[in-house]
Amino acid sequence: MASAGGLGQGTALETSDTRWQQAMQSNLDTAFYSVRACLPSLIERRGAVVLLGSIASLAAGGGVCSYTTAKHALIGLTRSLAKDYGPAGVHVNAVCPGWVKTPMADEEMQPLMQHYGESLEAAYSRVTRDVPLRRPATSAEIAEVCRFLLSPEASIITGASIVADGGSSIVDVPTLAYEHL
Repeated sequence: MASAGGLGQGTALETSDTRWQQAMQSNLDTAFYSVRACLPSLIERRGAVVLLGSIASLAAGGGVCSYTTAKHALIGLTRSLAKDYGPAGVHVNAVCPGWVKTPMADEEMQPLMQHYGESLEAAYSRVTRDVPLRRPATSAEIAEVCRFLLSPEASIITGASIVADGGSSIVDVPTLAYEHL
């Protein structure tokens, strides 16, 4: 499994060259170089790879240009590797979580906690209130999705982006304003 990450905050005009390179390095380059180093063994063993994307791999959030770009590129890497090495029996997939309760996500909650004067749990409730399951995932839940994709039971799956976001990506955000009319 190849995973590294970090948010690249800022719009295109707000993103310095250094911040852009850091976002690409931590969210894309690390995955590429890790997988490339393992490919001979993966081919020999007909192995499987899971790259850790994000719902930002599939949709664009405002103000995180470099992160969103790198995560979109990770899906391109997933598909390219699956196409190139599928004939050798290598399976390559991506898992795209939404909010996951982790120390990094806890830090992302700090501005909400400060602005609204609320607890960490209240901040998580705020960011997941329109998510059908109404909660963030746990690391164990995301690990289980990865475990499945690395198992023989997933032997027909390759080139896929498995969304594990509690239903966040199925919500039609513009219609939310009409829910309480």
